[in-house]
Amino acid sequence: MGVLAWIRNLLASRYEQAPIEQHHQSSFSVRPLPSSLPEAYFEASLQLTWTITGEGSPPNMEETYRAHSQLREILERVTPKFSVLSEGEAQSEAEIAVYRQARRIDRRLTSVQIRLWANDNIKTYAEDFEKELRQSALTEATYAMKARQSRYVRDHLLADAQVARLWWLDGKAEKLPELLKMGNNFEQVVGLVQDGMGSTTTPEEALAVERVAEIIKDFLAPLGAQHREILLSQLSSIFGSYEREDLVRDIQGLNGSSAGDG
Repeated sequence: MGVLAWIRNLLASRYEQAPIEQHHQSSFSVRPLPSSLPEAYFEASLQLTWTITGEGSPPNMEETYRAHSQLREILERVTPKFSVLSEGEAQSEAEIAVYRQARRIDRRLTSVQIRLWANDNIKTYAEDFEKELRQSALTEATYAMKARQSRYVRDHLLADAQVARLWWLDGKAEKLPELLKMGNNFEQVVGLVQDGMGSTTTPEEALAVERVAEIIKDFLAPLGAQHREILLSQLSSIFGSYEREDLVRDIQGLNGSSAGDG
């Protein structure tokens, strides 16, 4: 065998041993994909590239369907974190998640291209919804600020009649003649504002409250379990109507114990 023939045979042997790669593609669409906003959805299209080497075979229908399903599950975990108004951020996060998981889904899956979007009607809806959310948050913050201001007036400026008079005067000497005509109006205002807070209860009122508690206790004592349960339920409704949920919970606890004892 000549030198040229030997070289030709050597090169031919090497070419025969080199693996041959084939590429197979599949694509599918996903809709709807949830977003961070209810009733606002993304849509997505995916194109998959499968690399087949040597004597390997392209994915069959079942393998392709399984890969598509797993990729959809990945997208469904990512998109709820984002608004449909943040398409770019959502797509970047989706691409990273898919890249990390693709080879675990199938070793032949070498590339996944994603396009993620939301249609214009959905975006308009999201913009209107977020605008309402901002307006609602602003209104809530405004009311909360006014409530804090009102509590400050109640707890500090209207807690004492003399302080209330000074607050009303606001350093304006021309209001003094009008103040002289008001008499004990400020005492009455302070009493009205503080009513129910426990800070202006007179000894007579405290005695009356104590007597009411004793009457209720005397009424409860001889009752059987069934009647006591009915009365406690009625008291629970009364406390609820006065927005005393703490007392409602206490009554319900007693009611449960009473029922258990019976």
